[in-house]
Amino acid sequence: MARLDIARARELWAEVYEIERSNVAMCTLGQLDARMGRWADAMVELSQCVDQMPAPRTKQQRSLYEQRHADLARARRRVGEVVLVPPPGVVGMLVNGRGVKDGRRVYVAPGQHEVTAVGEDGQVARTSVKVEAGESKPVPLTFDKPAPEDRAQAPKGAPGPRAPGPAAPKAPHQGAARPGADFRIVATGAMASAGLLVTGAVFLQSAQGYEQESTAAGYHAQTMSKLDPAFQPDYNEIIDTAASGKLMSLLGTSSLIVGAAACVATLVYVWLPNDTQIRVATHGAEVRVRW
Repeated sequence: MARLDIARARELWAEVYEIERSNVAMCTLGQLDARMGRWADAMVELSQCVDQMPAPRTKQQRSLYEQRHADLARARRRVGEVVLVPPPGVVGMLVNGRGVKDGRRVYVAPGQHEVTAVGEDGQVARTSVKVEAGESKPVPLTFDKPAPEDRAQAPKGAPGPRAPGPAAPKAPHQGAARPGADFRIVATGAMASAGLLVTGAVFLQSAQGYEQESTAAGYHAQTMSKLDPAFQPDYNEIIDTAASGKLMSLLGTSSLIVGAAACVATLVYVWLPNDTQIRVATHGAEVRVRW
């Protein structure tokens, strides 16, 4: 905190909370998220913080109690609230692709958001909602009636407007079973994952070189300062080298993670069963597997 490294301070306090789930750590997380502009997370943490604070007995406790309530009020003015009204038989709720674990009130940033409900039989209900800062809006969801997949054929000679005959073949639809893996998709996924993994390794190797260079420069500066008091080391160069090493390390790690994810996605696509149904939408894809 003294170095104003708020992100690192937040990471350390999150580790503290995992070790000991104290209200002090939760209150601090809420304050740090508010300073970082993560108002939705700050709202959740400060709400829990205020609910668990004991009644103040001293002047210092009263000041802290009022400060926490002021922080909560400040966060509430910067977020919107989505009140989920799920349909019967729901087994999961998502807001912007993130699962809702506890409760049905979700704090979100002002703007447009997508709410999804998943039913016991695989039904999916989706809707979009726009909320403003300080606004609370209910979001009712309703499952569409599932269309029958298989219909019984009428017996021969049954009365009807048409004479009995062979059924016309159905046109393939977007959710039809996948006949097999597309070689182009597999090749693209393999090349992308291999390229990302190689790039990540190169970045990590460069990061190691920068780190060694920064360490050597720091050691040289300390040695020369001891031998010659008038020597003025270039600390900016040392700091820039260390920063470049951290950037290369971050890029390398990110590239390796994305490459591994692409490799896993490609393998999953190859080994999907033949009767898997894949439906593509504007926001992603829905895969239904029958084992």
